[in-house]
Amino acid sequence: MDQVKIGRFIAEMRKQQNLTQREFADILKISDKTVSKWECGNGMPELSLMLPICESLKINLNELFSGEKLTDADYKQKAEENMMKLVKEAEEMKKNIVGGKVLGQVANVDRNVIGAHKTNTEFWDTIGSKFLGVTALPSWGGFLPSEDKLGLLEDLSGKSVLEIGCGNGRSLKYIADRGAADLWGLDISANQIERTRDFLSSQGVIANLVCSPMENDCGLPCNHFDLVYSVYGIGWTTDLDKTFKRIYSYLKDNGVFVFGWSHPIHKCVSVENGKLIFSNSYFNEEWYCADMSDKKIMLSNRMLSTYINALADNGFIIDKLFEQTDREKATEAGNDYGRKALMLPTSFVIKARKL
Repeated sequence: MDQVKIGRFIAEMRKQQNLTQREFADILKISDKTVSKWECGNGMPELSLMLPICESLKINLNELFSGEKLTDADYKQKAEENMMKLVKEAEEMKKNIVGGKVLGQVANVDRNVIGAHKTNTEFWDTIGSKFLGVTALPSWGGFLPSEDKLGLLEDLSGKSVLEIGCGNGRSLKYIADRGAADLWGLDISANQIERTRDFLSSQGVIANLVCSPMENDCGLPCNHFDLVYSVYGIGWTTDLDKTFKRIYSYLKDNGVFVFGWSHPIHKCVSVENGKLIFSNSYFNEEWYCADMSDKKIMLSNRMLSTYINALADNGFIIDKLFEQTDREKATEAGNDYGRKALMLPTSFVIKARKL
């Protein structure tokens, strides 16, 4: 579909109906920034909004997809062309989900390490925490039971600990409160590192902070840490095998690695009109680029077996895998995300060990 042409057509038809962007957005129950984004050709409406858009603008779907008013003679030909385009784009663009967010426009892309680092760094330097929210210990993410219930981290008194994806520093403060003596944090975003530094300083906590992609050689000490952990960070790596290899090298013998991430089945299933709908293949491990507000992210889909096999290939022994939903949390949420979590896992956490 020609996003620019469709965007201009939406703007033209909106003006014909004497609607401002704000008035049009209010009818659709969305933000006027979203309308502006469409009209500038920087995105397409969600499928659920297309019929309401047509009703508001007094056009039909064929005209919306074509980006122009159609005569009777043009209608059949354009309908066939648009159907073929939709079939093609359905393969290239699928719904995907990160955390509790259904992503905007999603397109499969080739793996591009430099591009992914640049895209994701900009996202976390700017709107990342605000848009996706903050997940920090004792929460492992989603509707998983908390660390207080799972007890994965063992006794941390006097231990050396590294966090992968240290975010705003709340998890490191939790670790410090558990008695850890030597704290380290790693993050791809310089702004996140500064947030962590400022927060820990305000709490009287000292930590060594390093800004680098987790899969790169960034000078972290080998055979040094009793625990390496990550709360919703590992999934951002561009190279899972290399990341696990490095983490293995950082750990002492019998050191523990614990990480949580969005469950692979979660990204396949969306909630539409109160029903769970498969909108992506579980076996799809392609790279994708997705809209997140006015920024983009670049990630790879991975099956749960991919994480487990990569751990095994790099010498780890798996102690535990948790994917159970905390039913009390999910029920109390009272939203589609919570109801979905009662039916399938939305997050997982793995505890592994270096022997």
